[in-house]
Amino acid sequence: MELPVRPSSQPSSRRNYEPAPWCYLLWGVPAVLVIGTGAAYGASVLSLALRGVVWVTAVAWAGIGCLVNGRSCGRVHWRIDGVLFPILSIVGALNLLSVISFDWNLFWLAFVAILVGSFVAEYAWRKYS
Repeated sequence: MELPVRPSSQPSSRRNYEPAPWCYLLWGVPAVLVIGTGAAYGASVLSLALRGVVWVTAVAWAGIGCLVNGRSCGRVHWRIDGVLFPILSIVGALNLLSVISFDWNLFWLAFVAILVGSFVAEYAWRKYS
């Protein structure tokens, strides 16, 4: 007896949080926070530590949004980002606490590498898992 299984290349029938207004809440707010704190730091309004706190929080926020959407809609890039962005935010928090030390440019390089890598994996492998 075979179980009826939908092919993994097909979209899930469950909720997708990618369309508005959810995308603004889940990924727009963190993006605005990151850009705003970068500008405020450049204008000497924020300290480096406070900027790091906001950046780590924004990446965790976006990562949790990716995790929720990945579990709901099943797209591969959401699932990859939903696991790796929260881990990246933990690494950023360790940097803030001086447990480890690295430049914030490396943090954002890792962020972009994860983001691009997740889309490459989705394109090369399959769209839905």
